[in-house]
Amino acid sequence: MSDVLSVKKKLATVRNKLDASDTSASSDIGQQLEKKASSQLISLLSQACQGIDSQLDARLKQLSDDLDNSASVRFQGRYHELDGLLKGHSNTLRDLLAHGHRIVKSSAESLQKVNGLPPQLRRKLSDFLDNDGASSQLETQRRIEQLLNFYHQALLNKPSVPAPRTGAILEQEVKPKERLLDNRQHKRICDELQRLITEMNYEGDVGSKLAEIRSNLLVGIEPNDLPSLCIDTIQLIIEGNREERKASQEFLFSLNESLEGVHDSVHQSVTDGKRVISERKTSDKEIRSTLLEIGADVRQQEDLPALKSTILQRLSHIAEIFSQKEQLENQSEQLIERLQQMEQRLRVVNEEANEYKKRLSAHKHKLFIDSLTQVYNRAALDERMELEFKRWKRYGYSLAMAIIDIDHFKSINDQYGHMAGDKALKVIARSLQNSLRDTDFLARFGGEEFVLLMPNTSPDALAVPLDNLRQQIKALPFRFKDQQVSITISIGATLFKDGDKPLDAFERADQALYESKNGGRDRLNVIS
Repeated sequence: MSDVLSVKKKLATVRNKLDASDTSASSDIGQQLEKKASSQLISLLSQACQGIDSQLDARLKQLSDDLDNSASVRFQGRYHELDGLLKGHSNTLRDLLAHGHRIVKSSAESLQKVNGLPPQLRRKLSDFLDNDGASSQLETQRRIEQLLNFYHQALLNKPSVPAPRTGAILEQEVKPKERLLDNRQHKRICDELQRLITEMNYEGDVGSKLAEIRSNLLVGIEPNDLPSLCIDTIQLIIEGNREERKASQEFLFSLNESLEGVHDSVHQSVTDGKRVISERKTSDKEIRSTLLEIGADVRQQEDLPALKSTILQRLSHIAEIFSQKEQLENQSEQLIERLQQMEQRLRVVNEEANEYKKRLSAHKHKLFIDSLTQVYNRAALDERMELEFKRWKRYGYSLAMAIIDIDHFKSINDQYGHMAGDKALKVIARSLQNSLRDTDFLARFGGEEFVLLMPNTSPDALAVPLDNLRQQIKALPFRFKDQQVSITISIGATLFKDGDKPLDAFERADQALYESKNGGRDRLNVIS
């Protein structure tokens, strides 16, 4: 935000200088240079800020058009509008903030669904979700640390064990150490960490360390090691956010330096242009005055030798003036050359701005795409779920939700390695995506789970396409370490009902999936 304000201040300086320039000499080269440099500067700012704020885009375009179509433009009226828009907010990192906010919210909601949480912790989570208005990167990091503390409390929560009887001491000693979490809670937290790491998608050292943590999660970790792993993950995410913010700040600083250099060149060009204009006017006046004096001498002087001497003196003076005008023309050529250099600098800045816009666009794409399977991720699912839910409420068409889980996925990682597990996820995700309608929406929910939204699907027609998906995955030819392996999926599905919220439908589909897996796996179960 501070860098954008700095750019605004530089623009204000340029505006004051431009407003102070002499608007009476629109046909002279100095004002032409001033106008051209101003138009290019406004065009550059418009390109660098394009897409950040539609109102700002419109105001900059209008100002640029006015500069192109008018001989003289006063900045005073327009500047206050631009000043207000630039002061409003900087959205360069808006997508990152919104993405972090969605992750925190969905992770807190997932923790709420864990059984056995103390009432006090549930109340804290409820208050945490009610107060979800993170407005800055620092606030988002604070909420992430607070959420990690909630997860830590959940891990430490375990039922009290009654004191053993005297005769049972030996029996207690040989019992295995009690687990902090049951298997389902442990699996859910590990899945949430995997999903969090997958959606972050950082590069460099942070990305490598997060990938290593994900590999450990795929292989399997002990419950007692989970708190420290959560802490390591959150610290790496915070470091990754800092690096992303640093990269954005470096670009804005570079843009500010470039604009400052352009401002200095514009200022110098305006000053030199005014001087050239003033000297040209003075030369023109002197020539005009000398010619008038020659005319008066011709009319009044009767002595021809004296008249000739006088005229020669006047002509010599005119020659000196023309020599000065030639110097002014050379200075004008230097101004044009300087303008060409400014154009080159503007071109470089424009290329840098376009490259940064490409990086932002690619990063935004990464925010909603699972980097491993290349289908949508949890953040994209949250947005699409909200959209489909509103459409379902408004238009009343049927809306189905299905949760797809790969059977015995951990055994694939244990037996063949997590690279084989990654390969299976990619192949299954691609097969699922290619078998869906254009209106269906598939997202990786976390770990080996996928969520499928199917609008305009009647209750009678729901089971057939889902069972076809199940059979299609079962028929895929997987080979790991020269062994033919059959992979199956279990599916739980439901339809939205009157009075439902998205979480209600999700819990029914999750219950249907649970019954499918408990019923032997490789099957479809629909709860109406």
